[in-house]
Amino acid sequence: MKNKSNILNVLFIIIIVVLVYQLTKQSDEEQPSVKQEESPVNQSIASNLGEQTKISVGVKGHVMPKPALVIGSYGADGNPNIMTAAWAGICNSNPLSIAVSIRESRLSYENIMATKSFTVNVPSTALVAEMDYVGNISGHDVDKFKELGLTPMKGEYVNAPYIKEFPIAIECEVTQVINLGSHTQFIGKVIDTKVDAHLIKENGAVDIEALQPVFYEDEYYYSYGIPVAKPWDAYKLFVEGENPSFKPKQYTNATIATIHERKSVRHFTNQKVTNTQLEVLLKAGMAAPTAVNKQPWAFVAITDKAVLNELEQDLPYAKMLSQASAAIVVCGDLNKAIKVDDYWIQDCSAATQNILLAAESIGLGAVWTGVFPRQERIETVKTVLGLPEHMVPLNVIPIGYPTGEDQPKDKWKPENVYWQNMK
Repeated sequence: MKNKSNILNVLFIIIIVVLVYQLTKQSDEEQPSVKQEESPVNQSIASNLGEQTKISVGVKGHVMPKPALVIGSYGADGNPNIMTAAWAGICNSNPLSIAVSIRESRLSYENIMATKSFTVNVPSTALVAEMDYVGNISGHDVDKFKELGLTPMKGEYVNAPYIKEFPIAIECEVTQVINLGSHTQFIGKVIDTKVDAHLIKENGAVDIEALQPVFYEDEYYYSYGIPVAKPWDAYKLFVEGENPSFKPKQYTNATIATIHERKSVRHFTNQKVTNTQLEVLLKAGMAAPTAVNKQPWAFVAITDKAVLNELEQDLPYAKMLSQASAAIVVCGDLNKAIKVDDYWIQDCSAATQNILLAAESIGLGAVWTGVFPRQERIETVKTVLGLPEHMVPLNVIPIGYPTGEDQPKDKWKPENVYWQNMK
């Protein structure tokens, strides 16, 4: 009996050990390992989150985007007036209502208080100078419609004018007036909305890309992220003796505009380019086409000032690296390239152009500085960056925030174009 009892005790202990082992194993499988937490992906995410640390900037109205709208109204004398408003937007769905806030010093305030009506006119980028003008010039002083050659149209449903040339006009009837402090807010019930016929899609929605509406944020008016003009500057186009820095945009399509706005930037501010921004540029580079989809490239992203300075000292046409806060070196990887012919040069050139365009599109400046085929430059870059033998640097692209000194050039020459043949 004693032996039997001992055997049972041993079996009981074995069962307990097995159960503990199984539970421990299951727990380990359910918990992420330390190795997983320290993976490169997680490190990258943590790095990006670090760059996105929020900084308090005080009392600011950074609601993005702010619409730039033009408000129409009639005076007691029946004269039409228009003004630009950024403090405006939809505030109710039923009844559909728009709120607009206006200072008491504005003529539009007097007009709307008297008529209890206003119109909201939505400009396109083609009308940004007119929009800026009506925001800077007082209706007390001039007839803005007459000065700009715009056509006032009497509202069909409310006692307020709309602008014939603007693509969208919304007629509103005031339902509430709220004194907020610096501004008085007028809440207007939408009575009717008019849209230029060519902007209406088959499903009845507005074609936003064709419309190209304007947004406002402190230093610029924007359209789809593209700066199109400077506030308190564009209006000078209509003021005798003034010389605005604003020039009307020839292209409102975002992609085409970026292509034509791209410039070789050689002057940079001290503002730092982030790793997140560089990753955007690198992804754009790798989106370029390549022969037989070989993708025979490698990119070296540089943010170390010592490395930038070393390259600047040894490359004769890359002196702007001393100002730049980052650079990308585009290299051909001969181990990946097609073995016959040098198609890698075309492939890496396409990637380079994508990087330059991407930099322009996100507000950065960049310039292509050549390395290949100059052997002394190739060896310099290889030595500084420790490139292996099969990596050939095509160029070095300094990157930073532009000072504004460098401007795009109009390179269109019809004489360089031949249709069908060159006879």
